[in-house]
Amino acid sequence: MNDSYIAVLDSGIGGLSVLKELVKSLPEYNYIYLGDNANAPYGNKTVRELKELTAKNIDVLLKFNVKVIVVACNTLSINLLPFIAEYSGLKVFGIFPPVERYVVKGEKVLLLSTVLTAKKFSPSQNLHVLGLKSLVRDLEYNMFNAREINLNFNLSNSVGYYINKKFYYDRIILGCTHYEFIKNEIYDHFCPRKISSGINFTVNNVKNFIIHNKSLVNHNKNKVLFVGESAKANEDFWVFGGQKQ
Repeated sequence: MNDSYIAVLDSGIGGLSVLKELVKSLPEYNYIYLGDNANAPYGNKTVRELKELTAKNIDVLLKFNVKVIVVACNTLSINLLPFIAEYSGLKVFGIFPPVERYVVKGEKVLLLSTVLTAKKFSPSQNLHVLGLKSLVRDLEYNMFNAREINLNFNLSNSVGYYINKKFYYDRIILGCTHYEFIKNEIYDHFCPRKISSGINFTVNNVKNFIIHNKSLVNHNKNKVLFVGESAKANEDFWVFGGQKQ
């Protein structure tokens, strides 16, 4: 039997934070990762541009025996998930900022996201929304040394409104998977009660689907393949983070 794969698609290294949790939850399955680092950040592009890029990336993935696609990018998930499902013809999972579940509880929430994702959310008394123009690009350029990133500059180079004061927010929501790699720095800057993202919810959905469709994806001791023009960079970062078995 040819190896089959769960594919993880992202604009760059951000989806590796999702891949890490998938491997933890479903260690016996095979994965294929495509990060489109050369075209990051996606959040500053138009939907039309994203469709063109995503179609090309799906074409690459479909050269392999892919059974499921996990879109590990909030920007793509919010704007293109139906398109990706139709174009690929596969079961597709997206990732979304879990904004509503905390705002309805009365928490003071700050959503940090790309500019395109930020446009999908309406600010309110309990929800402040900040579209960061350059943070993804900084993370891509400094993937092996996040200490070089100037968070204050990235916060100021943004679209939206926020209170730049420690302990003001009950919760920071990371609306971009890239931001997982500087979660501690974000926490230290704002000192919220909690930091959340949509990763665990997405991983649980994928896990439940795979468990009920075990014959769909065969097992091969957690093989991870990296494909696309930036395959080497993403694999190097995966190894750098201590993920490779």
